[in-house]
Amino acid sequence: MVRQLKLQGPIPFVEPQGGRICGRCSENAESRIYALRLWRMQNRENSLELGGERQAAMAFVAVLEADLRALSAEARRKYPQVKDAAEHAILKLRSQSDPAQLAKSDDIVRTFLLACEPKNVKLSALGLSCMQKLIAHDAVAPAALPPILSTLKEHSEMSDEAVQLKILQTILTILQSQLHPQDEESMAVLLGICLRLLSNTRNADSVHSTAAATLRQAVALIFDRVITAENLPVLKADSRSRNARSNSVSGDVSRNIAASKAVEAALRDEACTSTSKHNLTQAGRLGLRLFEDLTSLAGGGTCNWLHVSSLQRTFALDMLEYVLSHYVPVFRKLGPYQQVLRGQVCSLLMTSMRTSGDLDGEGSEPAYKRLVLRTVANVTRLYSTIVTTECEVFLSMLIKSADLELPLWHRIMVLEVLRGFCVEARMLHLLFQTFDMKPENTSLVTDLVQALANVVRSIQAQEVNEEALNAVAAMFNSKARGVEWTMDNEASGAAVIVASEAHAITLAVEGLLGVVFTVAAMTDEALDEGELDSPRLERAPDMKLVGGRGRGGELASTCSSLVQAVWRTLLESLSLMLSRSQGEAIVLEILKGYQAFTQSCGVLRAVQPRDAFLSSLCKFALAPQEEGSGSSSVTVSPAKRGDSSSEQKEGVVVLTVKNVQALRTLFNISHRLNCVLDNSWTMILETLAVVDRLIHSPHATTQEVSTFGPRSSEGRQATDFQILSSLDAQLFESSASMSTSAVCSLVSALRQVSNNSLVGVVSGLGSAASGSSTGGIASAISGSTLPKIFGVDRMLTVLTHNLHRADLLWDLVSAHLYELTLHESPQVRAVALDALDRAICTVIPCERIRHDAAAFVDVTGEGKEDDFGQFVSIASRDESSTAAEISGGIVSRRSRLLDSKAANFRLDTFECAVLAPLSSLYNFGHSLELRCGSLKILVHVLERHGEKLYHSWPSILELLRSVANTSEKDLVPLGFQNVRVIMNDGMLSIPAHALDMCIEVAGAYGAQKTDVNISLTAIGLLWTVADFCARGVDHGVIDSIEGKPTRRNSLSGESFSRQLSPRRNSLGSSAAGSVKFEPKTVEIARDTTIPKGLTKRADMDFDGLLLAVYGVIQGLGTDERPEVRNSAIRTLFQSMSGHGFKLSVSMWRHCLWNLMFPLVETVRHLAAISSKDEIGEQLGTQGGKTVHMLVHHSRNTAQKQWDETIVLLLGGLSKLIKPYFHFFQSMQDFEKGWENILSFVRESVMHGSKEVGLAAVSSLHNILLPQLTKGVLPRLYFDTAFQTYEAIVSCTRTSENRVATKARQELVQSLGELYVHGYTVFDPKTYVQLLSMVDVCTRYPLTKGERFQAAAAGILLPLQRTVLEVLPVLKPIDESLQYLWPVYLRQILSYLPGGESLTGEHCISRLSELNKGSQDGVSAALTMNGHGVPKISPRSRNSSAKDLSALSASPDFCRMSSVFCEKAVVVLVQLYQLAPPSVKILVQPEVVASLGRCMATRRDYPAEELWRTAVGSFNHVVQESLIPDVPDPVRSPDGKVHSRQKFWNHLADVYENFLIGACGRVFSNTSADGTDTQQQQAADEVLEASVLDVLCEKSLSSCQDAPQEVIGRLVEIIDRCGARISLLPLQSVSLLPINCGRFSLACLQRLFKLCSAPPDVSEFSSQVTVSRLAISVLVGRCKSILRQFQVDEKESGEKRLPQMRIDELKLVLKELNTLVLHPATAAALDVPISRRDHSRQSESTTPTSTRTSEMKLGTTTVWTRGHALLLFTPVCELVGSRVSGVSDLLVVLLRNLGTELGV
Repeated sequence: MVRQLKLQGPIPFVEPQGGRICGRCSENAESRIYALRLWRMQNRENSLELGGERQAAMAFVAVLEADLRALSAEARRKYPQVKDAAEHAILKLRSQSDPAQLAKSDDIVRTFLLACEPKNVKLSALGLSCMQKLIAHDAVAPAALPPILSTLKEHSEMSDEAVQLKILQTILTILQSQLHPQDEESMAVLLGICLRLLSNTRNADSVHSTAAATLRQAVALIFDRVITAENLPVLKADSRSRNARSNSVSGDVSRNIAASKAVEAALRDEACTSTSKHNLTQAGRLGLRLFEDLTSLAGGGTCNWLHVSSLQRTFALDMLEYVLSHYVPVFRKLGPYQQVLRGQVCSLLMTSMRTSGDLDGEGSEPAYKRLVLRTVANVTRLYSTIVTTECEVFLSMLIKSADLELPLWHRIMVLEVLRGFCVEARMLHLLFQTFDMKPENTSLVTDLVQALANVVRSIQAQEVNEEALNAVAAMFNSKARGVEWTMDNEASGAAVIVASEAHAITLAVEGLLGVVFTVAAMTDEALDEGELDSPRLERAPDMKLVGGRGRGGELASTCSSLVQAVWRTLLESLSLMLSRSQGEAIVLEILKGYQAFTQSCGVLRAVQPRDAFLSSLCKFALAPQEEGSGSSSVTVSPAKRGDSSSEQKEGVVVLTVKNVQALRTLFNISHRLNCVLDNSWTMILETLAVVDRLIHSPHATTQEVSTFGPRSSEGRQATDFQILSSLDAQLFESSASMSTSAVCSLVSALRQVSNNSLVGVVSGLGSAASGSSTGGIASAISGSTLPKIFGVDRMLTVLTHNLHRADLLWDLVSAHLYELTLHESPQVRAVALDALDRAICTVIPCERIRHDAAAFVDVTGEGKEDDFGQFVSIASRDESSTAAEISGGIVSRRSRLLDSKAANFRLDTFECAVLAPLSSLYNFGHSLELRCGSLKILVHVLERHGEKLYHSWPSILELLRSVANTSEKDLVPLGFQNVRVIMNDGMLSIPAHALDMCIEVAGAYGAQKTDVNISLTAIGLLWTVADFCARGVDHGVIDSIEGKPTRRNSLSGESFSRQLSPRRNSLGSSAAGSVKFEPKTVEIARDTTIPKGLTKRADMDFDGLLLAVYGVIQGLGTDERPEVRNSAIRTLFQSMSGHGFKLSVSMWRHCLWNLMFPLVETVRHLAAISSKDEIGEQLGTQGGKTVHMLVHHSRNTAQKQWDETIVLLLGGLSKLIKPYFHFFQSMQDFEKGWENILSFVRESVMHGSKEVGLAAVSSLHNILLPQLTKGVLPRLYFDTAFQTYEAIVSCTRTSENRVATKARQELVQSLGELYVHGYTVFDPKTYVQLLSMVDVCTRYPLTKGERFQAAAAGILLPLQRTVLEVLPVLKPIDESLQYLWPVYLRQILSYLPGGESLTGEHCISRLSELNKGSQDGVSAALTMNGHGVPKISPRSRNSSAKDLSALSASPDFCRMSSVFCEKAVVVLVQLYQLAPPSVKILVQPEVVASLGRCMATRRDYPAEELWRTAVGSFNHVVQESLIPDVPDPVRSPDGKVHSRQKFWNHLADVYENFLIGACGRVFSNTSADGTDTQQQQAADEVLEASVLDVLCEKSLSSCQDAPQEVIGRLVEIIDRCGARISLLPLQSVSLLPINCGRFSLACLQRLFKLCSAPPDVSEFSSQVTVSRLAISVLVGRCKSILRQFQVDEKESGEKRLPQMRIDELKLVLKELNTLVLHPATAAALDVPISRRDHSRQSESTTPTSTRTSEMKLGTTTVWTRGHALLLFTPVCELVGSRVSGVSDLLVVLLRNLGTELGV
């Protein structure tokens, strides 16, 4: 790269090495490009720089030329020579524009000097100004200096202010330029001019101030040249700012230490390492001459060099002090300067410090005294090593001055100086080392501290009032804020005196604090340099106070001596000031001093000073704030003022800011010195105990202070208390970093404090009460929140943070806690138990206990694979062995293994020692409270750290077993709480040897009689253990691929294998023959409450443990308490069913034959012998009578309670057998077990209670349904189960049976579901048996209590409702059952009204099927007709007559209610639609007839819904049963024709009965409140109309296969319904209801419609056939209506006819006008006029277009309006009718007749 250089011209480009740029070297190319860019940038910068210099020069020349022109203009008249010189200079400037060139020529300078010669003010000002510019721009040659000085000296005598200021400016410019005088004479001239201008009193103030400033700068420039010439170091600016103060004394000390270090570092420069230098340079000699003259002037003498007769001493001394303080290297390294300092300056200062001289001169002025003292301070601080003796004199004089009766302002000045010495740590250390530590010298530092202390003691004098103390506090507050304290301008003289006194006291206090912080800084430095050991290190017994690391320890020795010399004085003064001060800032500053000094004493191992300061601090932390009370004995009692710990207001303890800050200071000291306090802990802890009580006291508060802004009292109190609590916690938490001996000292001190606080306490806690407990067993022991004992609580805190050495502290802690548990105060005992709880829970997780357990596991092999896991092979070697033998082998085997492992346990471990106090408290406790407390502690230990225990499990479990056997009601719940924790959370962590004991202990709690809830919960815990053990059992008994249980090798004793997991097996394919677990079972196994994180353990005998758990639960299943046994039974079966897929064959045999079946027999036996007497717990007596607890009637006897147990047992059996039924079939003797189960179910249903029967049916159903669904139920098992159903149903025929209705209801539902899911198993015989059982349940539903319920109208019995739900699913599904559809439908028809005729036939068919027992037998009893539909043979009908008669004559035979029939109608129609077509044809007549009988019930029971439902069903069945017309009808088979004829006959009967007998009639149908239900009547009219519509539009439109007589009956029915109005007498017509009239008119209108067949239909169609039969009926009905109307009109006379009669006539006339007959229909009429004759007569007269009614039927022409011709006569008779509207209709009708006749 190219170096960057400042050049005066362009930089030539330098090509980088590497050759030219080519494609092969991209790196060189980049370097070249970079160099080129850099070259261009540098040239550009140089060009700019050169351009800037040229511009500046040109500007300077321009200004100078302007000044010359002004000078020329000013001198043009009076001073022509000046004018000429100026013009010549202007010409010179134009040729020489550079300042350097101007300096070579003196023409310009001589011009300005010439301008100054006349001493004209303006010309002189211009000349001096221009000369100053030339000098500033270095445009004047050095040779021109003498004339310039001469000119300046001459002009200094001028009185013009402007000229004088220009002279001073020019002098300063000369000193700062290259014309700086090097010789003494020239420098004397310059300085003399300044001094004369300064000393001349006639000059203006501006001249004086400018001259003073110029002199100061001149002196600084001269001594700067001395530093440079003598090659001395230059001090930094911050090292010179010693007079600046920070916001605190400690800050001042730190700043001064930093400044001293900077000076020392500068003076240690290599260039000035030699001693004093005596040969000075010219600049050094010049500065020495100046310093000597300044010293002389400061002393009031004359100047030998500067030739000045007099000068203000104050100014001279100020300049002298400036040089001494800012140019320390000059006096440190130059010998002549040291001589002047020692010989002249010190003498001057000593003379000036004397107070016996003339007080009227300048030397007595405060300003001069202040400068003298400041100079003395600087000389002492900076040059004490040079002028040691003089410094001793200075200090002695200053100390004496502080005690003399000097003016207050003088004392303040002296105190300021002394205060400065105190905050100079380096100087104070040097002074103490130089003087105090040498016996021959004066104890200056000690005297200095004593002098400052005397000033502080002055506050005890009466003349120092509280105002001065307040002023002191205000000064400290101002300093803390960084604001200078000032007085009010209008303050009085007394106020000024008070402020002065306060200032003096403030300086004294700051000085004392400076000494304190100096000691602290020196101690820290000694600690950093290794001269002292840190107080946090482990201290050896022979540790020395200093030199802990074997070094000399000079600094540490000095610190220790200084502490011993001044600590008493400091403590007395600071404590006095602290007791009298109220300001927050001063209190904080003094407490900082306390903290710093105490910590230094601790580091220095100065025990006496440390304890003295700690004692004083403790007293101030809780001292009362009344004036004059230095300290007191503190107790917290708001009622006593003398014992208060702070200000008390109306019984409230108030902690002031001073108290709070003192406490914080105490915390800081204790935290720093925690390893070296030793016996001092007791004093500190007693104070902290009082503070802790105050923090938690409701009567304590803190003082509100507004120093740092407004704050609410509650917020301040909360903040202060929180801070104190936090500091307290941090103090004891820091014990973790303390040495072991220090922690033991702390614990011992806490024990002493605790014992001291409980002295004399009999009840309560006395003064030991502090706060409240935060957890543990506190609330459980006393029933409320317990207070704390400070010593005990902090002891636990220390133990918590020292767990790594808990074994070294446990004896101290546990001994004290056990001691407190024996205290006579109950509250103390409760607190001790709570503390013991927290202590044990704290220590258990320690590393020592974990290490002991881990070491034992490694040695004994616990937790590894062992022979426990071989139980499976042992148990399965001989499958034929009994379960008892298996169980016995398991127990003996495991007992030997457990004994061998338990023998290796150690009881001398730290774990056992930690838990030993619990056993001692329970076994040897003198009260129930202690025993309960020990159990509660154990609960907490197990809950929090049970997984960490190992060696103590035997003792714990034995303790809990003894609790279960006790009779104390308060102890058993606590003991069981421990067991619950173990079972829920400790199964993974508890050693394997303790698991058996855990199960036994849990069983003991289940069997105890103290608390039922505990027994129930214990059973739940055993279930949890069973789930845990089941996770380790995995023998696999189900083969999910083959779908059946298999054994790999029965001879070898191996267990069944399972290739897939249970979950996958349960979710696998549902192919036929596969075995799957029920989803519910899998869900139970998955959702069982198992503690989180439990996994399989390799060191456990899971098989044996699981069977042991089941054995314990099975034993609880026969407990005398119903709650316990029910819970045990439920738990046992749920667990076994949930985990059965993991058990081996041997384990299953044990569960079935040793657990399940014995349990069933035992429960049945105990239930059979149970009492039926009412039971109830005795609550007491009242009035001499025993009062029993009221028990619900369903459980008020022992037998009823055992019924509940049986219900649970039945449910458990179904849950257990259902998923494993296929597997159980492969086990030997399971058929016997199956028979026992069925027998149990049958007995439970037939002889048990309602709930038992219901549960029995449900249990059997749940077992069979999954097997039928999967198709894996063997026929043998199904037959036996079906026989059980049949036996149960058979016993329900009489009302004396005990089978509950709900049980029968459940039985019917079960039969339906079994059939739906297993219809392939049902053969014809079984199916008929199924229908028979349902029929029996339907017809015999009534018990004695249900008869009254069935008698009520509108009530559907529950069993009948169930039958209606089940009947639809019982339809024949399998192909082999399809021919039984008629049997199935006829059974439903038998339930409808009038179905008794089908009852015999249906029962005969079922009985014949039951007798035959096979499809062949059924076929023999049922003859098949031509369509393959069975019908009952006469032989079977006759053979079963006896049974039918018996059935009908039975007194328990149930008549079906209308509600049941209504629901049955709906079911019938639904099933009729699903029936095969051949079956529909066969049963159509019966269905129609049954529905018609239901419809006929309207006459007798119009309000019921049966007939309405039947109407809708009837319409639907009729429409579905009709056969549409075909063009060429073919004759159907005889059987079908017979069935259709029967259908049409029944249909006509139904229409006749309903339309004529029920429709259009008046019925009394009212609502409950007596009002007519008009909406219902309207709905009924709609139903009637629907029946009429179906008859006219559907039935008669598809009646091609109907007999003619049936069609005629149907037409006649319509005619009879339409003739109701005309057949009534005139007087009765008005009484006819409106609905009846409307129905009659509708029927009449339908009759007209039946006659109007379309002309395009075939004459063989149903419509034509019906119209031919209906036209004659219609003509006859119309004649009757017309004639009757004529008769009625004549009879009525002028009276109006009834409207119905008028409407009827109008309807007839309208329909006659519109009716056009089909030719075939018209041919059926007997018209008297031949259409053919009439045609010939009118052929010539009637147009062809008018012959619209002519139609031919074959070759014959017929009348299409022949009906009107037949009615011509009655119509004509009505021509004169007076009824409006009739004549119009007649006119239309007659016109049509005329048209028809061709008229």
